[in-house]
Amino acid sequence: MKTHFKQTKQNVFYFAAIACLMLAGSLSAFAIPAAQVGRTAAVQTIIDSCIPTDCVGIQPVVTVTEPATVTPVIVTWSADYNTSGTSVVYLSLNGGPCNAYGPFTLQEPELIAGSNSITVATTHQWVVLPGDGLVTGKNTFTVCVGGYEKSQTINIGFSTLTVQTQ
Repeated sequence: MKTHFKQTKQNVFYFAAIACLMLAGSLSAFAIPAAQVGRTAAVQTIIDSCIPTDCVGIQPVVTVTEPATVTPVIVTWSADYNTSGTSVVYLSLNGGPCNAYGPFTLQEPELIAGSNSITVATTHQWVVLPGDGLVTGKNTFTVCVGGYEKSQTINIGFSTLTVQTQ
Protein backbone atom coordinates (compact mmCIF):
# COMPACT_ATOMS: atom_id res chain seq x y z
CA MET A 1 0.00 0.00 0.00
CA LYS A 2 2.82 2.42 0.90
CA THR A 3 4.52 1.71 -2.45
CA HIS A 4 1.30 2.42 -4.39
CA PHE A 5 0.79 5.72 -2.49
CA LYS A 6 4.41 6.75 -3.10
CA GLN A 7 4.11 5.91 -6.81
CA THR A 8 0.83 7.85 -7.15
CA LYS A 9 2.29 10.87 -5.33
CA GLN A 10 5.30 10.83 -7.69
CA ASN A 11 3.05 10.61 -10.76
CA VAL A 12 0.97 13.56 -9.57
CA PHE A 13 4.13 15.61 -9.01
CA TYR A 14 5.47 14.82 -12.51
CA PHE A 15 2.09 15.53 -14.10
CA ALA A 16 1.86 18.90 -12.28
CA ALA A 17 5.42 19.82 -13.31
CA ILE A 18 4.74 18.98 -16.98
CA ALA A 19 1.46 20.94 -16.91
CA CYS A 20 3.25 24.01 -15.47
CA LEU A 21 5.98 23.81 -18.12
CA MET A 22 3.40 23.55 -20.89
CA LEU A 23 1.49 26.55 -19.52
CA ALA A 24 4.66 28.65 -19.25
CA GLY A 25 5.62 27.76 -22.83
CA SER A 26 2.20 28.58 -24.22
CA LEU A 27 2.07 32.00 -22.53
CA SER A 28 5.44 33.03 -23.94
CA ALA A 29 4.18 32.11 -27.41
CA PHE A 30 1.93 35.19 -27.27
CA ALA A 31 4.78 37.57 -26.43
CA ILE A 32 5.86 40.08 -29.09
CA PRO A 33 9.52 41.16 -29.26
CA ALA A 34 10.14 44.74 -28.06
CA ALA A 35 11.15 46.04 -31.53
CA GLN A 36 7.72 44.97 -32.85
CA VAL A 37 5.80 47.12 -30.33
CA GLY A 38 5.80 50.90 -30.06
CA ARG A 39 3.86 53.27 -27.85
CA THR A 40 3.70 57.08 -27.82
CA ALA A 41 1.94 59.13 -25.16
CA ALA A 42 2.88 62.62 -26.41
CA VAL A 43 0.32 64.45 -28.57
CA GLN A 44 1.44 64.73 -32.20
CA THR A 45 -0.16 67.52 -34.24
CA ILE A 46 -0.08 67.41 -38.03
CA ILE A 47 -1.44 70.21 -40.21
CA ASP A 48 -1.21 68.94 -43.76
CA SER A 49 -2.94 67.28 -46.66
CA CYS A 50 -1.93 63.83 -47.79
CA ILE A 51 -1.71 61.83 -50.95
CA PRO A 52 -0.49 58.26 -50.56
CA THR A 53 3.03 58.96 -51.75
CA ASP A 54 3.54 62.14 -49.71
CA CYS A 55 2.29 62.02 -46.11
CA VAL A 56 3.72 62.94 -42.72
CA GLY A 57 5.10 60.01 -40.72
CA ILE A 58 4.35 59.87 -37.00
CA GLN A 59 5.70 57.99 -34.00
CA PRO A 60 6.06 55.23 -32.99
CA VAL A 61 8.04 53.27 -35.59
CA VAL A 62 8.34 49.47 -35.31
CA THR A 63 10.45 46.83 -37.00
CA VAL A 64 10.23 43.11 -37.65
CA THR A 65 12.90 40.76 -38.94
CA GLU A 66 11.64 38.46 -41.69
CA PRO A 67 13.20 35.02 -42.25
CA ALA A 68 14.65 33.82 -45.57
CA THR A 69 11.12 32.96 -46.70
CA VAL A 70 9.17 36.19 -46.25
CA THR A 71 5.67 35.78 -44.77
CA PRO A 72 2.74 38.19 -44.38
CA VAL A 73 2.62 40.38 -41.27
CA ILE A 74 -0.24 42.02 -39.39
CA VAL A 75 0.24 45.66 -38.45
CA THR A 76 -2.12 47.20 -35.88
CA TRP A 77 -2.31 50.90 -35.01
CA SER A 78 -4.54 52.21 -32.22
CA ALA A 79 -4.82 55.84 -31.19
CA ASP A 80 -6.91 58.58 -29.70
CA TYR A 81 -7.40 61.37 -32.23
CA ASN A 82 -9.35 64.38 -33.33
CA THR A 83 -9.30 66.08 -36.70
CA SER A 84 -10.77 69.19 -38.26
CA GLY A 85 -12.10 67.17 -41.21
CA THR A 86 -11.86 63.84 -42.97
CA SER A 87 -8.29 62.63 -42.84
CA VAL A 88 -6.34 59.54 -43.85
CA VAL A 89 -3.93 57.15 -42.20
CA TYR A 90 -1.56 55.11 -44.35
CA LEU A 91 1.44 52.90 -43.71
CA SER A 92 5.01 53.33 -44.94
CA LEU A 93 7.08 50.16 -45.36
CA ASN A 94 10.87 50.47 -45.21
CA GLY A 95 10.84 54.24 -45.70
CA GLY A 96 8.90 53.94 -48.96
CA PRO A 97 5.75 55.76 -50.00
CA CYS A 98 2.73 55.67 -47.73
CA ASN A 99 0.13 53.18 -48.95
CA ALA A 100 -3.32 51.99 -47.95
CA TYR A 101 -3.01 48.32 -46.99
CA GLY A 102 -6.60 48.31 -45.77
CA PRO A 103 -8.91 50.82 -44.06
CA PHE A 104 -7.45 54.32 -44.15
CA THR A 105 -9.99 56.99 -43.17
CA LEU A 106 -10.12 59.08 -40.01
CA GLN A 107 -13.56 60.65 -39.84
CA GLU A 108 -14.14 64.01 -38.20
CA PRO A 109 -15.63 63.26 -34.76
CA GLU A 110 -19.01 64.77 -33.91
CA LEU A 111 -19.53 66.50 -30.60
CA ILE A 112 -22.18 64.61 -28.66
CA ALA A 113 -24.70 66.70 -26.70
CA GLY A 114 -23.43 67.20 -23.16
CA SER A 115 -19.85 66.30 -24.04
CA ASN A 116 -16.90 68.68 -24.16
CA SER A 117 -14.50 66.33 -25.96
CA ILE A 118 -14.25 65.52 -29.62
CA THR A 119 -11.43 63.02 -29.23
CA VAL A 120 -12.26 59.48 -30.26
CA ALA A 121 -10.37 56.21 -30.46
CA THR A 122 -9.58 54.26 -33.61
CA THR A 123 -7.90 51.00 -34.46
CA HIS A 124 -6.64 50.18 -37.93
CA GLN A 125 -5.30 46.76 -38.82
CA TRP A 126 -3.50 45.99 -42.05
CA VAL A 127 -2.14 42.79 -43.58
CA VAL A 128 1.11 43.44 -45.44
CA LEU A 129 2.02 40.72 -47.94
CA PRO A 130 5.45 39.75 -49.28
CA GLY A 131 4.49 41.25 -52.66
CA ASP A 132 3.88 44.63 -50.95
CA GLY A 133 7.62 45.06 -50.43
CA LEU A 134 8.51 42.98 -47.37
CA VAL A 135 12.14 41.88 -47.54
CA THR A 136 14.28 39.24 -45.91
CA GLY A 137 15.77 40.76 -42.75
CA LYS A 138 14.72 44.02 -41.12
CA ASN A 139 11.46 45.72 -42.18
CA THR A 140 10.37 49.08 -40.73
CA PHE A 141 6.78 50.34 -40.41
CA THR A 142 5.72 53.98 -39.96
CA VAL A 143 2.16 55.32 -39.82
CA CYS A 144 1.50 58.35 -42.07
CA VAL A 145 -1.38 60.81 -41.62
CA GLY A 146 -2.80 63.87 -43.32
CA GLY A 147 -5.97 65.58 -44.44
CA TYR A 148 -7.94 63.94 -47.22
CA GLU A 149 -7.63 66.06 -50.39
CA LYS A 150 -7.11 69.27 -48.36
CA SER A 151 -5.12 70.36 -45.34
CA GLN A 152 -6.59 69.33 -41.98
CA THR A 153 -5.41 69.63 -38.39
CA ILE A 154 -4.96 66.18 -36.89
CA ASN A 155 -4.07 65.58 -33.24
CA ILE A 156 -2.88 62.07 -32.46
CA GLY A 157 -2.90 61.29 -28.74
CA PHE A 158 -1.84 58.11 -27.00
CA SER A 159 -1.02 55.57 -29.72
CA THR A 160 0.39 52.07 -30.14
CA LEU A 161 1.79 50.34 -33.19
CA THR A 162 2.49 46.61 -33.35
CA VAL A 163 3.62 44.23 -36.07
CA GLN A 164 3.10 40.48 -35.78
CA THR A 165 4.48 37.67 -37.87
CA GLN A 166 2.56 34.50 -38.56
